[in-house]
Parts: sequence; C-alpha cells; structure tokens
Amino acid sequence: MASPETFRAYQYESYGPLEKELKIQSNVPQKKLGAEQLFLGKAPSANEPFGIGFDAAGEIVEVGKDVKRLKVGDAVYAITPFSAFGTLSEYFVVDEQFVTNPSNLNFDEAASVPLVALTAYQGMFNHAKLQKGETVLILGGSSSVGMYAIQFARAVGHRLPKGEVAGRGGVTAFYNCGMENAAWNEGAQVVLKKNTGRFVTILPMTQPVKEAEFGAQLISEVHVHPSADKLASITKFIEAKEVKPVIDTVYPFEKALNAYAKLKTRQALGKLVVNVQQ
Repeated sequence: MASPETFRAYQYESYGPLEKELKIQSNVPQKKLGAEQLFLGKAPSANEPFGIGFDAAGEIVEVGKDVKRLKVGDAVYAITPFSAFGTLSEYFVVDEQFVTNPSNLNFDEAASVPLVALTAYQGMFNHAKLQKGETVLILGGSSSVGMYAIQFARAVGHRLPKGEVAGRGGVTAFYNCGMENAAWNEGAQVVLKKNTGRFVTILPMTQPVKEAEFGAQLISEVHVHPSADKLASITKFIEAKEVKPVIDTVYPFEKALNAYAKLKTRQALGKLVVNVQQ
C-alpha cells in the first residue's frame, strides 16, 4: 500500500461545539515524513486546522530512513504525543518511539488499548508502585481506565475489595465511585494504611493535598507519558490473556460523531472505537 498525497480526516477549522465544528475533510495533504517517523493508515483555522484523537491501530505504509524496529506492512498500534494528536483520519504520521506491535489483536481491539491502558499501567506501577499481595481499591472501576486497572491488579496478584460484580472483560469487582465527599473521607481513613498507603488519582487535584491528611505515604497525580516500551509491557499482559480490551461499540468512520455523542452520555461500558477503513 503506497502512501497517498491526500486522505480523509476529521478536523476542526474553528472553535465551537464538536457536533457543529468537527467535520470530515476529504483532501487533507500528506506531511513530509521525518527520519524517525512512520506513516500510519495550535489554534484551528481553515488554513491550519487541527485533528482529533490520540489512539490508533493500522498498517505501516511508509517509514523514515532512520526507523529501525518496524517496517512497511507491519500491523501496529500507537499513541501520539499530546502535542501531535490527529489519529481520527485515514492516515497519520507518528514517531517510531510511540509505536509497537500487538500480535493477537485485531485493529478494533488494538485501537482501543493505548491511552486508557497506559493511564492505568503507569498509575498502578509507576506512581503507586504496587507490589504483589497488596490490596488496592479502584474508584471508578467501570470506566475504561478502571477496567484496565482492575485487570492489571488481578494479573499481578493484588487483592481487590468486594464490590459490584460484572461479567465483561474478566472484570469481577467494581467499586461505586458515586459517593459524597464525606463518605470518601471516611472511606479513606479505613482504606489507606497509615504511613504506608498510597493514593493515586488520574483526575486533577484542584487544591494541594498533604499526605498527612490522608495518613498516607504518597499522594500522586497520573500524567500519562506516551511510550512504546510501556505499550510493549501492556502487550505482554494481553498476549498472555491476563488483560483483555473491552469495547462498547464500533462505529464506521462516517458515524464518528455518534461515538462522541455516546461518550458524552457517560454510559459506555468499555471503549468506543471508530473503524476508519473496512
């Protein structure tokens, strides 16, 4: 498959509601490939629009001269750096350092993995530094990030408090995160072990929180760092069938706005995937 001169992509040309301003552009020009970049299947204006999307999976159709690990024809998945989004398109360019090869996933499954799995993985292992046999309480376990966090916890031998049982993606325990602040304060005193407990959040903390207020050893916010190495570690869990992608719905490219409408309902159980090419 040769790289085209133009392709279709969803782009913004001006600020405004997604439903109004996010549109398919049919003749997006191809950018010149950098030496370490792969070609995979700022304020917006008509002259400089910006795209949308961080996750992707597809087949490599062109590589830069310094690309070493991958070749044309490889099936891969990737996450873009947050300064270079735009994966909701037929083709896009990405640095090799953000790309790896999944061996046992189809493209829909692979595209659903990178951002949420990296968020859960880095939060669990890089920030919380969880060890086998420890007990972890996952708030928001029915979210896409929460589903991966639960599966990672089970895969490496963490204990999960009892909760609501669910039957998708190997997830057996959800914790209801729809609680009042007072309930969480009381729960925190019970859950976090004094002096050794760790509290990690993927949500921004609007006010500084001192470890002493929780009786915990560590308070940490997760800031995801796109990484092919971390994706490769996640791939090992998936290939061992210890972690499974969970997809709610797959939408055709032309119906991508329906996916965003579903996302805004906050009722999706798993990832929403846009299939760019059948």
